[in-house]
Amino acid sequence: MTTRVYKPDLLSAVRKTVSSNADYGKSICCPFHNEKDPSLHIFENQSWYCFGCGKGGDVYDFLGYLRFGDSWNNKNKEMFREVMRESENNSCRKVCIDNNLIKQETEISDKTKETFQWAAKVFHEALTSANDAGADAARNYLYGRGISDRTIRMLKIGYAERSELHKKGLSLAPEKRSGYVERMKDAGFIRNGREYFVNRIIFPNFTKSGTVLNFTGRALGNSSKRYLNIPNVRKNLYLLELSDPEKELYITESVTDAVSLQQLGLSAAAVNGTALSRQMQASLDPYKKIIIVPQNDSASMHAACKWCETIPRCRILLPEYIDGKEKDINDILRLEGEQQCGFKLRNAAENLMDCSSYMKTVGNKFL
Repeated sequence: MTTRVYKPDLLSAVRKTVSSNADYGKSICCPFHNEKDPSLHIFENQSWYCFGCGKGGDVYDFLGYLRFGDSWNNKNKEMFREVMRESENNSCRKVCIDNNLIKQETEISDKTKETFQWAAKVFHEALTSANDAGADAARNYLYGRGISDRTIRMLKIGYAERSELHKKGLSLAPEKRSGYVERMKDAGFIRNGREYFVNRIIFPNFTKSGTVLNFTGRALGNSSKRYLNIPNVRKNLYLLELSDPEKELYITESVTDAVSLQQLGLSAAAVNGTALSRQMQASLDPYKKIIIVPQNDSASMHAACKWCETIPRCRILLPEYIDGKEKDINDILRLEGEQQCGFKLRNAAENLMDCSSYMKTVGNKFL
């Protein structure tokens, strides 16, 4: 059954409050966190999503975050009524929205899925088979982080040089080469006339069946952004789809920490940042035992506490590095090897903390 509702036009609201140059299908600088490169994308289906901080939703969520900041809760009736009144005062034009269409449009098309599969294979082959300086540097970086060849193959980790996809595209058969550039543009691999991922380790996020959901690229050299996510695709928890909801799930901020935990035989998923979006929270509903593994810094402490607030069943694991030189799980793996890293994790897992205990343990250091 089709459900139609009338709401203030998202684009009109964004133009009146944040950016007069905003447009559908384009990104603007997010007003909800500090950034130089635009990462808040406005979709034609009247939804928005920031690929930097993970916030997103409809026009009321946009206005709600502007009005209430991180305290915004669209289930709070008083907050919601106030935001509705503000939208009326701003005289935003109303549009009719088909809620079923919104759900359909947020799905990745079959054509894009095929492109993702092809690109993941190209990137993986570039890392594991190429004999050039770029691929050597990428492999050496991963080996230096303690990541094994077995893990690289298991998680289909890849490498993107300056024109990796273009080189492979030229080698395609003529019938497959037709429309190649447009497919790459539609999937987000070509932006402003050049490949989006350049000189980066590529971490594809895939399901147990092998379907690629999105990509994260980690810069090898100097870059204004250490991590890039494929544009215009909602950021999922990295590696979540490989996990069993009946088993313990370890949640990390960083992709390399999740990879390290997977290498140690544990089910792990990465937020790839500190913002646990509502979509990510919903994807964790089937998981009964969630263990947060924070990094050794203030931002991570605040994020861990926020996640516990959002998902009260979470517990926190502290692998004895709060007073040491290690910053995170990957540091332990890199500096001390798999055996010692596994030993420290097992010890810490015997004393999982709730949020208040964690704060007492680390509060003096970070507050």
